[in-house]
Amino acid sequence: MKQFENIWDWLSNLLLPQSNDTIKVVVLCFVTATTFWFFNALNDNYSTRISYPIKFTYQDSSLVVVEELPQRVSINVNGGGWNLLRKTFWFTIEPVEVPLEDPVNQKYILGSSLYSLIADQMTEVQLNFIETDTLNIEIDSLRSAKAKLFIDSTTISLAQDYRITSAINKSHDSAIFTGPERFIKNVPSELKIEIEEENISSEYDEDIYLPTFGSSLVNRNPVEINVQFRVSKFIQQELMLPFEKINAPEDSNAYIFNDSLARISFQIQEELAGNYNLDSIRLAVDYEQISQKDSVTKPIILSLPQILKDKKITIDSIKLQYEKP
Repeated sequence: MKQFENIWDWLSNLLLPQSNDTIKVVVLCFVTATTFWFFNALNDNYSTRISYPIKFTYQDSSLVVVEELPQRVSINVNGGGWNLLRKTFWFTIEPVEVPLEDPVNQKYILGSSLYSLIADQMTEVQLNFIETDTLNIEIDSLRSAKAKLFIDSTTISLAQDYRITSAINKSHDSAIFTGPERFIKNVPSELKIEIEEENISSEYDEDIYLPTFGSSLVNRNPVEINVQFRVSKFIQQELMLPFEKINAPEDSNAYIFNDSLARISFQIQEELAGNYNLDSIRLAVDYEQISQKDSVTKPIILSLPQILKDKKITIDSIKLQYEKP
C-alpha cells in the first residue's frame, strides 16, 4: 500500500506540480481509467490493415533492378489486440520471399497471388485478404556495348573570325557502357561527343562527361574524356602586287592591260599576318589563257611563301584590250 501511495505522489508531482489536490485526484483517476481501458481493449479481437514486408528473389545474377522493387504489401488481418500490436510495432517481421521465375518478362504481380505465401508465414493473426492490387516489377538483363568516340569540328561554336588550328585530341577513342538492356540498346556504334561551350576564343582543354542514355544505372568506362585543341583569330588581308607575263605571242605589244597590279586577298592568322616576304609571292599572266571572248584573264600563282600555301587565296581578274598593229 505504501508503494502505491509513492507512485501516486510521483505521478501527481510530475503531471500537475502546481495544481491542488482535488484536480490532481481527478486527472490521475482519468489517467488510471484510460490505462485500464487500453489494456483491457487489447484483449479483444480486431480487423485492421497492416503493412507486411516482402522480398523478391531470382536466380540469374546477370540481372539488374531498373526501378526499386516493392518492399511492403498492404494486408487486412484479424487478431487479438496484443498480437496486432506486436505485428505492427514491437517486433521485426521476417519478409515473405516472393520468387520470380522470369523476372525480365514478368512486369507485375497481382497482390492476390501472394495470399498463400503470406498466410503460411503468419501466426497469431488471421489473414483476410491482400489489399494491394498490383506490384510492378522493373528488372532487366545486364548488357555491355562499345562505342567509338568522335567529335564533329563543324559543330563546335567558335568566336567570330576564330578557327581551329590544331588536331582535336581526345584522351580516349572509345568507351564501354554497361547497364540495363533497355538503355544499352540506345548506345550507337559511333558516339558523337558534344562540346557545349560557345564562342570559344582560346585554347580548349576540358573534361567532358559521357552520357548515361537516360539512366544512372548505366556505368561508363571511362566516365569522362579530355578534349584539347587550339584556336586562332583570322583576319582578312588584301595585297596589290605586280605580275609577270608568260607565253607572250609575237604581237604581245598589242595587248594593253588596264591594270599593272593584281589584287589578291586571303585570310591569315592574326599573329602570322606580317611573318612573310612579299617578294616571295609571284604572280603571272599567261597569254594562252586570255579569253578571246571578253579579253579578261586571271593571274596565276607562280610561287608562295610556305606560310600561305594552305590558305585560300582569291585573285581578281584583269581586263585588257587588244589593238591590232
